[in-house]
Formats: sequence, C-alpha cells, structure tokens
Amino acid sequence: MKIINSHVHLIDLMGMVNKYPDLKLADGISVMGDLSRLLPLLNEEEVIRQMDEAGIEKTVLFAVEAPMVYCSNEMVAGLCQKYPDRFIGFASVDPKEKDAAEVLEKAVTELGLKGLKLHPPLQNFYPNDEAVFSVYEKAQELGIPVVFHVGTTPFGAMCRLDQANPLLLDEVAVKFPDLKIVLTHLGTLWQNEAFMVVEKNPNVYIDTAAYPYELKEILNENMIKRIGENKIIFGTDYPMSFTGEIHTMKTFVELIKDLEISDELKEKIFATNFTDMMEKKCQSSYVTLAEMATKMMK
Repeated sequence: MKIINSHVHLIDLMGMVNKYPDLKLADGISVMGDLSRLLPLLNEEEVIRQMDEAGIEKTVLFAVEAPMVYCSNEMVAGLCQKYPDRFIGFASVDPKEKDAAEVLEKAVTELGLKGLKLHPPLQNFYPNDEAVFSVYEKAQELGIPVVFHVGTTPFGAMCRLDQANPLLLDEVAVKFPDLKIVLTHLGTLWQNEAFMVVEKNPNVYIDTAAYPYELKEILNENMIKRIGENKIIFGTDYPMSFTGEIHTMKTFVELIKDLEISDELKEKIFATNFTDMMEKKCQSSYVTLAEMATKMMK
C-alpha cells in the first residue's frame, strides 16, 4: 500500500537562533520540555530511516517562516534536490511582509517547492485578513495548495488561539474557491469546526497529524464519508511528540491501518487523496438558478 506522509518538519535550530536572537520564551511552553529529545530526530538520515521503517514512500517537508518551527525555503529545497525520490518541499513566507507573494513565487518557480505552509498563531496573523490575500492569490495562480495550522498549539503565551480557529478558513475558501486549502491536525480540539469547513467547501482538505487517541476516536467510516472520502490526507507532524511519547512515523501508519474502515478508504488517506489534490486544478463553475431548473425539467 503506497504511503505519503504529508506533514513533516525539519527545524533549523541554528537558523532559528540567528533569525530570532531576542525571542523571549515564557514559562510553560510544553514543546520546550521535549526539545532535547526531539533534536536527534531533526536530521535527514533519521527522517529517511523512519520512513523506511514505516513503509512510507515520500514525505512532504515544510519550511516555516516562524519562531520555534523555523526552517528556510532554501534548506527544504536543498534536501528535496538531494533526495528527489523521497522528499517533496512546501515553502513558507511571512504573509504580513509586502514581498510575500514575490517570495512565494520565487520559492515555487526557482526553488521547485510544491506548496505553501502557514502557521497563523506563530506568524501572528488572522488568515481571513484581507492584508494577506495577495499571498492566496499568488498560490491560486501557481496552482499550489496552502496548508494552514488550525487548532491548539504547544507554544503557550507565544500564540493566540483565535488565530487558529478553522472557521476563519471558511471565509478564505469562499473568497478563493480555486485555492486548494489543507487544514491540519484534524482540527485538534476544534475538530467539529474543522470538519464543517471541510464538508462545506469543495476546495478544503484536512490532514491526520493529530494526537494518536484523536485518530482512534474521531476517524470512523461514517465521519470520513460525511466530510468526503477524498478530503482526508495522511500526515504525522513529525517530529513533534505526543502525550510525552517520542514520535515515530510507524506509530501513525499502524494507527491508520488499524482503523475500522475499508482498505479502499485507507488507500485514499495514505496516498491517493494527496496525489489527486496536488494534481487537481481547481476551477469553480457556476450556473444560474434558471439554468439549473431547465436542466432538471428535461
């Protein structure tokens, strides 16, 4: 069974230190307690080893232009060029910057990256703010998907949760019907809101990079069919730990395999939905009420 992991981070620790030297970290940021255990996982050899162990053919590596999960477009592009059969790269930009759309276009056309990852809480913006719409317009023009972090975060006082509300993406999906949008983490505690946005909008998808217990509790055949069999994409949020456990890609592969759903649905989640989304060219079409009525009466 072909498997693509659509949600992986390779954090550039020294790059982050150089870019955000004065960043202040408040007490109680849970991810800080895991950092020393995560560092050994943050190298290309370990990522590939875990992919092989889990039977994963390809992995999407995210650049993120934000503190705590920083990784440059150039670093991701370099790894994709080094391992073209194993890695797919998604760019990131700070959407508040005036040249964000230009940076994105360069990342796609010159660096060869295939999508865009945004983290509204860490990047401190509201995804439905018209000030960032030029980035979506560029992504729509380039035909690439945009992945948005939604739901809770382990970054404490560094973030504002209202910026991660999946309902904000409903407005984006409506205003940009030809933009491919991916919500993350099954909504992580906002799963009902996230699922509503996915169910309602043909151009919105969601990934499985959630806590293990959420996968087992939330993903059942009825829910999958309700929000759309073609809308759920496999991802793991590697290397983030979950409930204190060190992250292994194999754990998440086994969780999907053990779900009480058909093998056909598993194949869609593991690879088919991602591949189809990447190849899909969203192009909305409309008919008037009179045209629809005429067609129905024939």
